[in-house]
Amino acid sequence: MNCERILPLALCLILLLGLCAGCVQEVPPETTPPSHGTEATTTGEGIPQGDTPPQSYPVPKENRSPMSVMFGGVASTISDGYFSAAQALKFYDAKTGKTVFLCSQPGCTHTDSTCGAWIGQVNNLVEYGGVVYASVKDGEVCAVVRKDIATGELTTLASWEDQENIYYECSVGLCAYGQMLIFVRITEFVEDGVNYSQIDSEEQWLYNLTTGEKRKLDWEKNTDSVTILAMNQEYAVAQYYRNLEERNPESGLFTQDYELRLYRLADDSYTVISSEKENGYIPTADPAVSYGDIVVLQEKDTLCLYDLEKQEKRELLTAENIINYWILDNKVFYIREEETPESPAISICYADIKTGQPVRLENGGNREVMDFAITWEGDSFFVGMWNGGNYIIPKADFYLDNYEAARPGGY
Repeated sequence: MNCERILPLALCLILLLGLCAGCVQEVPPETTPPSHGTEATTTGEGIPQGDTPPQSYPVPKENRSPMSVMFGGVASTISDGYFSAAQALKFYDAKTGKTVFLCSQPGCTHTDSTCGAWIGQVNNLVEYGGVVYASVKDGEVCAVVRKDIATGELTTLASWEDQENIYYECSVGLCAYGQMLIFVRITEFVEDGVNYSQIDSEEQWLYNLTTGEKRKLDWEKNTDSVTILAMNQEYAVAQYYRNLEERNPESGLFTQDYELRLYRLADDSYTVISSEKENGYIPTADPAVSYGDIVVLQEKDTLCLYDLEKQEKRELLTAENIINYWILDNKVFYIREEETPESPAISICYADIKTGQPVRLENGGNREVMDFAITWEGDSFFVGMWNGGNYIIPKADFYLDNYEAARPGGY
């Protein structure tokens, strides 16, 4: 459904630098805390969606998450659409529904480094501040590169070359406030007589996009795991967990201890925002847990928001039997399991982060699974799984259950 064609460079720049002026609006500044205590907020059941879609918002410009080429594109903050690349950079225009290579060379096949859109063998990529950053692999060298959208210039920021029995893979991570996370996976084969043993490790680096300086983050110890969810110039909100020695008597698996922490980047010290033991912190498996400087979390039956800028946590709503939650389009989405006379059923709800008022989606009448499973967003659209494939749908049509307005995603 999406076509690919050569787009003149001048038209590329017009396309990419024009801000979307459609149905999305800038996020208004928060003036007063949301009210709580209504019946819907207490029960979390949600009022029906109705015939009017809620206000939608452009994607945040900070705390930009990367996307693997296996899962599609990465939303643009400079025009309504998304970027994608297996080797050469493309742009999907949400207004026209067309995908174009960002190359101005007539007759170019976009299959080698002579192409103006060329990046390399891309692993994952992220757009931040009108620039695309990507991780690539070229033979024995993995690298993080910078692709200037306007000029096509490609710059290597950092690289790692394989050595004898030591192999590297790298990927770009979160981008925020002039900084980017870089992950490096190291696989080493150590000879032990006639056999080799494999040792896997991972390094996490914080790269300054202005100065080019990078420093290693040593927050993980032994079997501990730390995942940064949002950051600014001074602090980072991260999910921490460690495997405990005792096993769950029902599953037989080792139990885990979860915490949501606030790290100070200057000295790596931290304070605990929420913990499984003290607050009943329940992490989500969904990757969409931050929206700009806001991080969503669950404590027992309550969904909360942590504001990194203010360093404040507040309750949004309370709902029983939450089995999943995430944050997109300035709203917290959550799935509840409900008991029915026939069998357990689910309901899909969302609440604007300013009002906390739950609204229940029709979900195509499906009470077993999320019918159109949204995974990420652009300014005016969601991308998700529907009818066994990746589809793009205008946000208003998603909220109104008009799934027929969706079109297949073209990466």
